[in-house]
Amino acid sequence: MKTHTDISGPHWPQHLWPYTYTHGDTELLCFVDWEPADRSVGMAAGAWLIHAYAGGVDVVELLKDHIIKDIEQEAACSLSSD
Repeated sequence: MKTHTDISGPHWPQHLWPYTYTHGDTELLCFVDWEPADRSVGMAAGAWLIHAYAGGVDVVELLKDHIIKDIEQEAACSLSSD
């Protein structure tokens, strides 16, 4: 079941970047700490997963490492292209 969470209000962590991760019919509202690329020193963009919500519950501690890495890589690419 897909859900939509309003992230425009003050209830979400303002210092983190929102990212919606979708895999099949599963959707997680994620919040990542993001650092843009600095091409002058050859540093790629990076994202670090802080929270992942499914149905309003933070499930970040339940995610397997390869899922976390996938979310972080997709978020870094997505946020870099915005």
